Amino acid sequence: IGEVREVLALLRGITGKPLGFDATSSRRVFRVAMTDASHITLLPPLLARLRADAPGAGLEIVPISAATGRALESGEADLAIGYIPGLEAGFHEQVLYTQDFVCLVSAGHPRIGATMTSRAYRDEAHVGILSAASYTTLQTSLANQKIKRRVMLELPGFLGLATIVAGSDLIATVPRHIGETLATSGAIRVVPCSIRIAGFTVKQYWHERFHRDPAHRFLRSLCAELYSGGPRSRGGGERGRS
Repeated sequence: IGEVREVLALLRGITGKPLGFDATSSRRVFRVAMTDASHITLLPPLLARLRADAPGAGLEIVPISAATGRALESGEADLAIGYIPGLEAGFHEQVLYTQDFVCLVSAGHPRIGATMTSRAYRDEAHVGILSAASYTTLQTSLANQKIKRRVMLELPGFLGLATIVAGSDLIATVPRHIGETLATSGAIRVVPCSIRIAGFTVKQYWHERFHRDPAHRFLRSLCAELYSGGPRSRGGGERGRS
């Protein structure tokens, strides 16, 4: 299907007459790459909106990986949403929102109240999320400040994180959006991070070959409407990389 989409995109570029897209009757399956954290924060509103505006369309979620760029180029994935540094020329991107970091602790943590000192951050035990794209940003910020956390548990993803934090005295340092979403259960609390950690920007990415595709434009427009002006800032406009 990726090769077919590529051929169609090339034909549309030659003729200058893109095929139309009727969302109300389309049965197209959109493939979107995102992280497991986005399954919790971004996927539910996207699914609800797609079912309302394009009830016959489907949605397939694939993980963000080293192969995401190739998947976007070939058409195996329509869109990627997240923090993906390093994409080369030929890709477009649109800023959705910026993220900072917060800490998650259990609702009844014995030593941490509404705030946490930098010393407490150093002394307490932590849980790390290895698969998060933001993990490198977090580790780099800590290394630059010569802060070494006492990581007692490392997880491959966010699955089970809320349960682990709620039932222990471990601290999880996570992007604000996922932290505030997980904390709605009431079993864990969001505490401001007492350590300076560089933020990052969440964007949606796609390849130039599908930039004018009406179905792509429909999907990108949905995502921009749903996610721009997210937890911290207003989104920016589309732009290409060169």
